[in-house]
Amino acid sequence: MTCKNRLWQLSDTLPDNLRRVEEAGDSEIVLVNYNSDDGLDAWVRRFQGCIDSGVLRYVHERSEPYFHASKAKNLAHFAATGRYVVNLDADNFIGETIPAWRALWAEEPDLLIHGFSPDKHRKQRSEEEAARCRPDSGNGTYGRIGLPRTRFLALGGYDEHLLPSAHEDQDLMDRATAHGLPVVRRPQPGSAAIRNSHRETMRYSGITLDWWDVRELNKERSAENLRLGRLTANHGRSPVKVLLNFTEETEL
Repeated sequence: MTCKNRLWQLSDTLPDNLRRVEEAGDSEIVLVNYNSDDGLDAWVRRFQGCIDSGVLRYVHERSEPYFHASKAKNLAHFAATGRYVVNLDADNFIGETIPAWRALWAEEPDLLIHGFSPDKHRKQRSEEEAARCRPDSGNGTYGRIGLPRTRFLALGGYDEHLLPSAHEDQDLMDRATAHGLPVVRRPQPGSAAIRNSHRETMRYSGITLDWWDVRELNKERSAENLRLGRLTANHGRSPVKVLLNFTEETEL
């Protein structure tokens, strides 16, 4: 999970998500504080017990003035210790993701899973039908992507050369597919995310373009990389200094 001044949402999602992780066992949440100034650092200290037990790994990036989705998500994924990594936006609830996805990976370990919550405002569909339909990219769940950690690292992670927010999730999936990963889409019932506007998504990006313009520019870059067979991102990336679990200075 990554967060830049979204404590107002994380305060709703994180307690329930930590409970789900504890119930599932053998799993963790990696939370990246991407230089928030809304009191997130102090608020997270109430979960020191989860940090001590390994259920929560807290990564604090303290220098970037603006949010960059690919960079923040990479910090979370690079800090993970498990066999599989799953992106979960700060406004998302885990729900039944862990047991449901573990069952899929038990059958096919080398699998990319794209989770989503079907748009409840559309005509009701069966689970099988929903899995074949495009998810509602506006309901906040489009970025729920899980894959083997080794595969994520082989892809170089999310492309940090994209503009701050929009299309980075699809770019990762497209590169993974071109790299040979099988992909399955898994719908999640119930309310899986707190909705945000595109304006809120771009609020701390530091750029004046709107989300739709950024998306088109990122789509063009992504398409060019795929055309040229550039499937691994971030060659020559410099490690980022962070504070882990309030005490350990490290680089990711």
